[in-house]
Amino acid sequence: MWTATPAYNWTPNPAGTALTYTTAPLTELTGVIGSGALYAWIQSSTPDVDLQVTISELRPDGKEMYVQSGWLRSSLRRLDASKSTELQPVLSLRRKHVEPLPQGEFAPIAVPLYYQGHAYRAGSRIRVTISAPGGDQPVWAFADTRPKTGTATVTFAHSPTQPARLVLPVVPGVSVSTGLPPCLGVRGEPCR
Repeated sequence: MWTATPAYNWTPNPAGTALTYTTAPLTELTGVIGSGALYAWIQSSTPDVDLQVTISELRPDGKEMYVQSGWLRSSLRRLDASKSTELQPVLSLRRKHVEPLPQGEFAPIAVPLYYQGHAYRAGSRIRVTISAPGGDQPVWAFADTRPKTGTATVTFAHSPTQPARLVLPVVPGVSVSTGLPPCLGVRGEPCR
């Protein structure tokens, strides 16, 4: 995993297993440096569900470049209010804050996105993919991501009263000396 070109096998999610949002093409180079978050409202058929949020760049040349991911176990969604900011929600992860999702209701979540440094070129689009964990890291294992029985159905709300939004740390004035980098030309960011 720590080599210059890790052995990624980054494949698209099977139909019906992920939710994807894609922005309009960017009008200018957009530098993103730091942590971010996805804020949303979810409802699940099970009291606990594991989520992965993957950010990628859909480039004008038709390639998709992985940028970063974040993960959340929904029962551990409580934030530490004293440490959290909009760009860096900090999960409490305390046993006393473990809480199952309410049955038949939507609950707000914040999925922290780990630090990133990426220059999205003009004409590219930002893609957000929400799925179960796995499939976009060369070495990463989740021991227990399946419900005890059956499968989980997760519903995402998107309305004025239950907004969903991606927050990224856009840094103005970033410049890069090249056009689109070749696939496998950026360490830890495979293309497909």
